[in-house]
Amino acid sequence: MQGTALAACHQGAAIEGLCLSGELYSEPASHSTTFYHNVTAGSDLVDEGGILGWSLTYNYNLTAPSSMQFSINPTSNVAIPIIYPGWTQYTLVNFDESGSMYIPWFVDDTKSPPEYPSPALKLKNWYICLTRWSYLYTTLTWKIGVTGEPQNPSCQKVDVTRVYV
Repeated sequence: MQGTALAACHQGAAIEGLCLSGELYSEPASHSTTFYHNVTAGSDLVDEGGILGWSLTYNYNLTAPSSMQFSINPTSNVAIPIIYPGWTQYTLVNFDESGSMYIPWFVDDTKSPPEYPSPALKLKNWYICLTRWSYLYTTLTWKIGVTGEPQNPSCQKVDVTRVYV
């Protein structure tokens, strides 16, 4: 899996998942492996939260901006990132100085009473797992919570790294 690019993969009408592509990130990027990290204009890209976006192409030459959000099944401890058309619902992600994608942990509720870590901790709970959202794919997932392992036995821990094209 090391060096393999993630790609948008069909999950439904205008809906995509983030699948293991089989393409290496050292190869030229294709449309399906090109994503955007949309942050506030003029902000520092390091450690800045933003929307992970992708351009859905339809009718041969039209595009629709799409954004990633977690699909959460309350009976699982892994969330599946799904890309939907539009920018109204999304899950923010950040990239650290080495380009590694994370989600900040602002409230430590493993303690009572919950505390605010300062600075926020950088959680990298990314796994590649065999999942079934609408189709059976090997996809990127997020292990919910800060303790324990994914209950999905196929999951393998990964580091998701941004590569500029």
